[in-house]
Amino acid sequence: MATLSMGIIKVEIKIPELARALEEFRANRVKSLETLSTEVRNVFSESLNRLLNAEMTVFLGRADQLENKRNGFQDREYAVKGIGCVRIRMPVDRRRAFKSEIIPKNEQIDPRLKQDLAVLHLAGISTRTMSMISKRILGVELSKATVSSSLGSVEGKALEWLERPLTEDYWALFVDGTNFRMQRRGSTEKEPTLVVIGLSKNNTMSILALQPGYKDNADSWREVFKDLQRRGLQSEKVRIGLMDGLPGLETAFKETFQSAVTGRCWVHSLRNAMAKTPERLREPFKQLAHRVMYASSENAAREAFRALKVQMNNDASRAVHCLEKDLDSLLVHYRFDRTLWRALRTTNPIERVNKELKRRTKSMETIGEKTLRVLVAFTAMRLEYQWQRLAVDSPRILNLKTVRPNAIESTLELITN
Repeated sequence: MATLSMGIIKVEIKIPELARALEEFRANRVKSLETLSTEVRNVFSESLNRLLNAEMTVFLGRADQLENKRNGFQDREYAVKGIGCVRIRMPVDRRRAFKSEIIPKNEQIDPRLKQDLAVLHLAGISTRTMSMISKRILGVELSKATVSSSLGSVEGKALEWLERPLTEDYWALFVDGTNFRMQRRGSTEKEPTLVVIGLSKNNTMSILALQPGYKDNADSWREVFKDLQRRGLQSEKVRIGLMDGLPGLETAFKETFQSAVTGRCWVHSLRNAMAKTPERLREPFKQLAHRVMYASSENAAREAFRALKVQMNNDASRAVHCLEKDLDSLLVHYRFDRTLWRALRTTNPIERVNKELKRRTKSMETIGEKTLRVLVAFTAMRLEYQWQRLAVDSPRILNLKTVRPNAIESTLELITN
């Protein structure tokens, strides 16, 4: 006989039974694993029930419970991480005064499972899908209501994360306003939001701010920048701000980050220029503009723009002027390391935030203010996990020098502990 001790659980395996088990594994490995899982659940259930009984004994031994007695059990199921659904027999006393600290009253799911459900939600899996796959993945079938309530275990931490202290140094900021389209009571409403994404000294992106506000309001932007400073952002470390040409934004940015230059987003600027280009000239204008946008140096970019101006100024002067007035800001990325040019040409990361939130809310018929804030937080954190894995100046293929698993784990620990 072989004996295996695991703390409060002791497992004994008889040699003949072991030999028979090995034969069964050879015959049908999947079925045998399920049988073994059932055995483990039974052992766990028995051990857990013994603990609950011992807890009741200790409770009834208290001086204030000397007149109290046992009064049977309440049978119910309990979902345990790594084990599945087990049957527990919760002891009951006559006074109904016993409250277990091992399994609190009305708790049906291991708190670790609640955290795992929240992490799956962060990964983009909807509550409906989690409910459908819960039996297969977690070993217990959960309703959509149960899954939704489980998310409450990390909601507070997720919202706190949006207001977290900024302890890293950020040298580049991507700044833009966006409108999240929300479905409320049968109508579509816009939720204006101000977004700031930072590029750290390790060249990894991080969402620094997602706050309600109007993007055309300079005072709203000033409040966002002040809040970033209050949370620890060192304005003197910021070297560049990437933005669209929103009214008052550049002025408000320079007031706060006096050591930084400002760059314009090529995507927004080219889109505005194309809207002013005659239909018959749009394709050639776009090709010439791309030569400016993707030039090998600032000098080459300016030469390419001169060529664009010569060819297009007579027939598309408004479009040419649209690029020319912002040309210095559009080419400011050439002042930085070549590996960063692609990242510093646009505010595309903010578009990614908008796209992700739209994807998360697309199937929701109605959404309240609190739910929106939580979804914003979850969306931001999910993108944070992805961005922390790869620096923007890294090659597309991950390697040991660019992967930062500790950053991902630390963020997970922040919301689950």
